[in-house]
Amino acid sequence: MQLNKKINSEGRQKILISFSGGKTSAYMTWFLLNEFATDNKYEFVVVFANTGKERKETLDFVHNCDLIFGFNTVWIESETHLEKGKGVSAKIVTYETASRNGEPFEKMIQKHGLPCTKSPHCSRELKKYAIRAYARSIGWKDYYTAIGIRSDEIDRMSPNRKKEKIIYPLCSFKQTTRQDINAFWQQQPFNLELKSYQGNCDLCWKKSFLKLHTILKEDESIADWWQNMEEKYKNFIPKGKQHNEKLKPPFYMYRGSTSVSELLQESKTDFIPAKDESNEVYVFKQNTLFDLEEYGCAESCEVF
Repeated sequence: MQLNKKINSEGRQKILISFSGGKTSAYMTWFLLNEFATDNKYEFVVVFANTGKERKETLDFVHNCDLIFGFNTVWIESETHLEKGKGVSAKIVTYETASRNGEPFEKMIQKHGLPCTKSPHCSRELKKYAIRAYARSIGWKDYYTAIGIRSDEIDRMSPNRKKEKIIYPLCSFKQTTRQDINAFWQQQPFNLELKSYQGNCDLCWKKSFLKLHTILKEDESIADWWQNMEEKYKNFIPKGKQHNEKLKPPFYMYRGSTSVSELLQESKTDFIPAKDESNEVYVFKQNTLFDLEEYGCAESCEVF
C-alpha cells in the first residue's frame, strides 16, 4: 500500500505528523506509524504543539499515546520574540515541563494582541509557525505535513494544501468518519477523557456560544484566565497597527465582540446544553447551513 503517489520520491520522504492532541489526530498518527513506519521509503516525526491552554485531559492523552502506542511525540511550545520582524522559534518541552498556565499564549498576545475571528493569529503563531520552526531546527526543508481531518469534514481542508504540502490521510486513502474514530477508541485501554464540546483549548473563541455556555455552566472557573487576558490587553494595539484608524479598542475575543463577563452571564441562563458526542457511534449526517455547531472544536484546532 502506497501512502500517496505524489509523496513517493527517491530516498526517504519526510512526513511530519501534526498531532493536535485530539482523538482523530491520535488515530491518524497510530494508523500512519503502524502502516508505514517500517517502510524505509518514509521518515516520520510526530509533533505536538502545546499552547499552555490545553486542558489537562489533553496533555494526559498525548502522554498516554506515547506510553502505550510509542508515538515518541516531540512536545514543543512556541517562543514569541517581541522584536518586530522576528518570528517564533520552537522550545522543546516534555509532559512534565509543559506550560499549564497559558504562558506561551500570553507571550503571543503581548506581541500580536488578543486573537478573534478577524485576527486568528493564535493557531498560526502557537501551532503552525512553531511546528515549522521545529522542522527547520532539525534540518527539514522538503517534507509533507499530515493533518488529522476526517472524510466527513473535508470542508476544513486548506485551499493551499498542494502549495504547502499538506496531506489528509483520513480523507485521501483511508476514508474515516467520526463513528470510525469513536469505535476505534472504544476498543483501546485509554481514551481522551473529554466531552466532545469541551475541546483541547479550554475556552477557545472558535467554539460556538452553545459550547462556551455549556462549558462555563459546568465550571465557571475556566473563565478566569481568559478574563484576565481581556482586562490586561483589551486596549492593546500591536506595533505596526497603531495608526490603523479602523482599530478601536476595547477588543474582545469572542464573536460579536462578546466579553468573557457576558459569556459568564449568559451561561447562567436556562438553555439546552451542548450534546456530548465523544463516544457515539452513529451514521454520519451532513451538516446544514443552519447547524449551530461548527467543525474544528469538537476535539482540536487543526492549523494548516
